[in-house]
Amino acid sequence: MREKSLKTWLVEPRDPLVFRDGKPFTGVPGARAKSVPFPYPSTLAGAVRTRSAVLQHGGIFPDGDEQVIRQILSYQIVGPFLYDMKTDSLLLPAPRDALFTYIESSNEREARLVPLQPTRAFDDVQTNLPNGLQLVAPVELTRAKRHPRAPRFWNWEHLETWLKAPHVQERIPLHDWGLEDLLLDFRTHVGINSETRTAKTEEGALFQTGGLSFVRAPIKQHHAALGEASQFALLIRTNAQPFEEGVGSLGGERRVVFWRRSEVELPTCPVEVRQQIAKHRRGRLVLATPAFFQKGFLPTWVLNHPSGVKLHIVAAAVPRPVHISGWDYERRTPKPTRRLAPAGSVYFFEIINGNTAAIEQFIEAIWMQPVSDDQDGPDCRYSDQHRRDGFGVALLGTWSKT
Repeated sequence: MREKSLKTWLVEPRDPLVFRDGKPFTGVPGARAKSVPFPYPSTLAGAVRTRSAVLQHGGIFPDGDEQVIRQILSYQIVGPFLYDMKTDSLLLPAPRDALFTYIESSNEREARLVPLQPTRAFDDVQTNLPNGLQLVAPVELTRAKRHPRAPRFWNWEHLETWLKAPHVQERIPLHDWGLEDLLLDFRTHVGINSETRTAKTEEGALFQTGGLSFVRAPIKQHHAALGEASQFALLIRTNAQPFEEGVGSLGGERRVVFWRRSEVELPTCPVEVRQQIAKHRRGRLVLATPAFFQKGFLPTWVLNHPSGVKLHIVAAAVPRPVHISGWDYERRTPKPTRRLAPAGSVYFFEIINGNTAAIEQFIEAIWMQPVSDDQDGPDCRYSDQHRRDGFGVALLGTWSKT
């Protein structure tokens, strides 16, 4: 998909948004509909395609129209990403090759930052890693504990520096580095009888939902004014047509959002990263959105890229997988559950085939574009549907062997 055909849209929540994790939400006492920490790409892909089809067909989704279904499935989505509307800045998931540790046990606001890299120090240790993958470890010995308030989202300026040249930083203020997390806003609801307009009395009529709040007050002040709070939005890029600004709903409970066209551009690959990858023929691939890989946590499609570049994965820093399903609107059946490599996963790679021109083409094609594997099986409509849905948006960084 050509980048110039994609347009940027901001999704501005008016209420806390609930993105369900697939767990049953029944009338059992104590049950709560709790949101996942951040929406999956397929959630925004579904919202974009539904909105486009409704706009195209006079406000009604064309139920059962195979041609329309195929058309909207062909739309490309890149994202979602977190966007700070107060500072007009992009925040991306924290890379998993960054270790935040305590400086002092009583210091909750500052941390020491140490990079992780592949190491041969444990070659005599037996592991179950496939394909001879190396272990990753801190570049220098540290005995301090991991800091529990490490930012989940990094400001782009810090992430860009990390992609160029990760290095040990002795003391960093966590609140300036990024956002620890989106807060959960729990609300209690009661079912209303449509005839009497009074509260229902049957089991399950009183329930709670935990939604993601996209408003955050400053940490420094105990009594901050509302005008000083940060307002966050979801940023996506898509080529869906027609598409227009306006009010809509998103996620569970049909919470209200506003779709707004934006001229914000995603950052380009830093020159230093391009040069270092081409020169040393190695680098890091960092996931900005969760990715689907047929081999679990290891990619396959990107390893033999159409540009002619062939990669070898040396090591990977990947946390526990996340699971996702969904609903197939056309077939009226649940989608199969898939295991995804989480956003922030880092893959250390070496280029084993490809000249300088091919490497330049590879970097241009990979940067801020999805790299998930193809779908397989008889039910897949497009071989690259996971990439069209926005799974596995990639960043690139340098990697210097020690």
